[in-house]
Amino acid sequence: MNKPYFLVIVSFFFICLNALQGKMIKGLVLDSTEGHSRYHVKIIESEIDTIQSGEKYDFRVGLGDQSDHYVGREIQANAVYYLKQWHLESIFPMTGVGSKAYYDLNEKFHRMVKPMSRRNFVQEDDYIIAFSGINQDGDFFQFKDFLGKAVVINFIFTRCKAAEMCPASTRRMSLLQEKAREIGLDDLRLLSITFDPEYDSPGILKQFGESYDIEFDTFTFMTAKPVWVEDLMRYFGIITMEQDGTINHTMATLLIDQKGRIHYRKEGSVWKVDDFLARAKELLEK
Repeated sequence: MNKPYFLVIVSFFFICLNALQGKMIKGLVLDSTEGHSRYHVKIIESEIDTIQSGEKYDFRVGLGDQSDHYVGREIQANAVYYLKQWHLESIFPMTGVGSKAYYDLNEKFHRMVKPMSRRNFVQEDDYIIAFSGINQDGDFFQFKDFLGKAVVINFIFTRCKAAEMCPASTRRMSLLQEKAREIGLDDLRLLSITFDPEYDSPGILKQFGESYDIEFDTFTFMTAKPVWVEDLMRYFGIITMEQDGTINHTMATLLIDQKGRIHYRKEGSVWKVDDFLARAKELLEK
């Protein structure tokens, strides 16, 4: 292949790649049709010249977003045009039940955590400061919703390719949920927080959880605004660094008691399901 022809192909590849990344729109979801695979949206704000504010458009959405959860709510998403139609990707809710607490609590959390040194993260016997997030269904929730239950918290991102890191940790969390059901440990909850919130939208997290056969009645995946996720990483002592197109990171898994206090903290990517199960059982049988 001669060099000019090769450069044309490479240039075309990067133009297509850039197009597929999409640009941001904000809008009100008026309704969903075709099994919720199509959203009818009134545009509030758009970075795309051909999509005008105040106008209504139809968009295709991915499997993880195919529900009526966003109908009647304002969303932010990337609009991408391919296969002769517009698609919405990386959909995040902006309004809905609990949205005010989501913004208020996390702004307060931000003010409290921002001055903290990264070496001054929470340890065993510390109480968790209140924060709020968005779950895999696009619903807002607060950490206080878990009070009265034992909670295992870990940190992942769905694009992680290191088999011994996030995939292994998620398999352990899935197995922990399964074993807790087997022994009737009904008051154990599991919370996985993403530290890749620009990619890990609720719909992506839902598909990710389903791929591990996770049941969402006792298992929550959490995302939030990037700045607030960064606050959580600082608070929980998780260090991340983007390198070679991926995110290198430290890991920690925590068991929180019924009053919101850290009962046990395990550093690193290797932890035993039976260890956390036994500790959670002891907590819940007190």
